Amino acid sequence: MSTLQPAAPLSTKGSATKKSGDKGDISSPHELTAFVEDVLTKLDTKFDAMSSIVLEKMDEMSDRVDSLEHSIQELVNTAGPTSPKPASPRSPRV
Repeated sequence: MSTLQPAAPLSTKGSATKKSGDKGDISSPHELTAFVEDVLTKLDTKFDAMSSIVLEKMDEMSDRVDSLEHSIQELVNTAGPTSPKPASPRSPRV
């Protein structure tokens, strides 16, 4: 039966070697919690910024669609009633 070994400390750096005094090393649950909270805070901030940008773009597109609908309605109203063209005679199919 094999025994479990303690896990190596997590590091925010890409290197596998541990340097003493390196700020990227996470050696305690408290440091891990602080690191995760920091990452989540940054992600939340970026998500809020992106959400604001997307909503702003959607509002702009909505305004443009409304303007286009208004322009089309004006064109239809200006054109007035039109009578449909008589159907052109079709050539018989063979």
